[in-house]
Formats: sequence, C-alpha cells, structure tokens
Amino acid sequence: MNSGDLKERIDIYEQTVTRTPYGDVKEVHDVKKYSTRAMIRFNAENKLSNEGEVYFLTNRTFIVRHYVPVDEHDQIEWKGIRYNILSINRNKYFNDIEIYAEQVNK
Repeated sequence: MNSGDLKERIDIYEQTVTRTPYGDVKEVHDVKKYSTRAMIRFNAENKLSNEGEVYFLTNRTFIVRHYVPVDEHDQIEWKGIRYNILSINRNKYFNDIEIYAEQVNK
C-alpha cells in the first residue's frame, strides 16, 4: 500500500458496556481508541423505508495500516459521521486492514 493513498483522517471509538441501576445493559461508543489515516472507498447506498421513515444506508470500505487496533465492536468516525463495522479483512499480502462498515442512522 502506498502511504500517499492514506489521505483521510478517521477516529476509532471503542465500545463500552455499562449496566444501569435497573439492570439494563447499555452499549455506547464514547471512548476514543485510536486516530489514524485511511483510504476510503464508496461501496453502495441503499434506500430503506421503515415505519414511514426513509433511511439512506451508506456502506464504505476503510483501508488502514496493519497495526491499527480495531475489532468488530468498534465504531469509526469520519467527517463527523459514525459507521458501524460489519467485517474486518486483514490482508497480509498488502500489509493492511480492510474494514467494511455501514453508516449509523440516528
């Protein structure tokens, strides 16, 4: 991988699980775990209608260096938009990590 291709700055947020006083489990992504540069590819955009609301699901592929500490439970923030990680492919041939993610709708 050429380092010149890593043009965009992304932040990786770690999932923390807490239990409320009523026993409910709450999963939040508020702890910044790592910040790095990435190459970003646009994959697809789908229109989804759910109970009268229209969502536009956007999928992206983030390509980062092999040493970036990321797992499936983390979230990625790029340009103020959060993405849930769907899958991670560690490519030993190119010495990088390909992260397939979808946009979080709030």
